[in-house]
Amino acid sequence: MNEPGDNLPRPNYKWPWFAAAAAVLAIVLAIVWMTFAVKRVEAQRDFSAPLPSSAPVH
Repeated sequence: MNEPGDNLPRPNYKWPWFAAAAAVLAIVLAIVWMTFAVKRVEAQRDFSAPLPSSAPVH
């Protein structure tokens, strides 16, 4: 025999979709933020690199 609760439709929760979207958005924003941070650090290192001298150092 079927139980009384077997034919009930499963609840359609929306919060897991919002949580998944928030997690994906956080990952994408972290990647974009780190890309800009790495480029800024590389630019600072290139700017502060010592200039090559034409005379040899003894």
